[in-house]
Amino acid sequence: MILRKNASRRLREEVVSTRLSCGLEVHVLPKPGFARKTAILAVRYGSVDQAFTAGGPERTETPPGVAHFLEHQLFKKEGGEDALMEFGRYGASSNAFTDYTVTAYYFTASGEFEKSLELLAQFVTRPYFSEENAARERLIIEQELRMSDDSPDYRIFKNLMGILYTVHPVRVDIGGTVESIRRIDAGVLERCYRAFYRPSNMLLLAGGDLDPAGVARKAEALLPPDRFPDAGPVERHVPREPAGVRERVVRQTMAISRPRVLVGFKDLSGDPAQVLERELATVVLLDLLFGRSSDFYRRRYEEGLIDDTFSFSYTDEGTFGFSLIGGETDAPERLAEAVLMELHRARKRGLGERDVERSRRKRLGRFLRSFDSPDGAAFALLGCLTRGIDPWAIPRAISGMTVPRLLRRLEAHFDERNYAVSILLPAAPGGAAAPSGEGG
Repeated sequence: MILRKNASRRLREEVVSTRLSCGLEVHVLPKPGFARKTAILAVRYGSVDQAFTAGGPERTETPPGVAHFLEHQLFKKEGGEDALMEFGRYGASSNAFTDYTVTAYYFTASGEFEKSLELLAQFVTRPYFSEENAARERLIIEQELRMSDDSPDYRIFKNLMGILYTVHPVRVDIGGTVESIRRIDAGVLERCYRAFYRPSNMLLLAGGDLDPAGVARKAEALLPPDRFPDAGPVERHVPREPAGVRERVVRQTMAISRPRVLVGFKDLSGDPAQVLERELATVVLLDLLFGRSSDFYRRRYEEGLIDDTFSFSYTDEGTFGFSLIGGETDAPERLAEAVLMELHRARKRGLGERDVERSRRKRLGRFLRSFDSPDGAAFALLGCLTRGIDPWAIPRAISGMTVPRLLRRLEAHFDERNYAVSILLPAAPGGAAAPSGEGG
């Protein structure tokens, strides 16, 4: 077993990596002196992976929500035991999440790290599927979906994605829909598990006061290669999203006290090799134009158009990306127009070097602070490693965000053909709550 070190002098951190004989990547971030330790076992499989070919020519298409359903199902063992309860016996806490491209299972522990690592490896790589368990979990997930639909933040986002995208599966919620999960049975779960939950499609990341060689040896003993026969590569089939949006505006009424608006821009420049540059350029731009130090934020806050709920974000997963800008406001149409006008003005007037430097420093500081704890560092690394990004390249890339580069990104991403607006309005007593679209 060969251990490779990837160190950053600037951060005074290093990641020690190896590949086990079963094919699993292992990455350890030593953090001497910290009591808490964390480990993440991640699978490169998420909600957008709805069509694939694995181990043969036959194409498999699955209902939305399988990746999230699998996440729930793996905690359930034969006999009805829940793996979460076992971690508590060793002073550890465990959880999991599913996003668009990754499913991750993790724990944090102050005590018996190796025992918790053993539990993590066992429940993720030794699944138990039955129709009885699937039926029980289906009811739980259905309840989750219905509860989420009662959240204004979730509803406005869900409505936006439904009109921003035309064919890409990102337009459907990560958990699927009530209708789609009813088509997921034990056979579907097992087929997707066999396709994606193979060591060569997974990685183990650990952080804390740990010996990297010891973690690698323990993982090698837990996951011997003879348990994982080679099933061949997985080919994902993701539809190519066209330019333009499905609809320009969607409005819906809901039991809320104040209107909300969310403006979204979808990203069509899906070269995986450019993920880091796209992401950094976009978040620097968003902070520059709409952050709390910006002229836009100050002016609009003073006039009462926005409040502390106003925010922005950017997501990039290679085959898709999107920016979101919005918040609560008494004048949602006016705020959406103000956002679009600010982007238009920035294209016309350009960007100030001093403002760009301020936003660069802010982004760099946020990245450096993520390494203040083993947990924060592990999840920061996870976002990099699952997308093929060298984490130590981030400070250099931030410094390389020049005004000309940002202006090119401004033109490419904030294209007026690719934006949509979602508005949520307070419902009158007894009023209907169905969304209504308005083409543009």
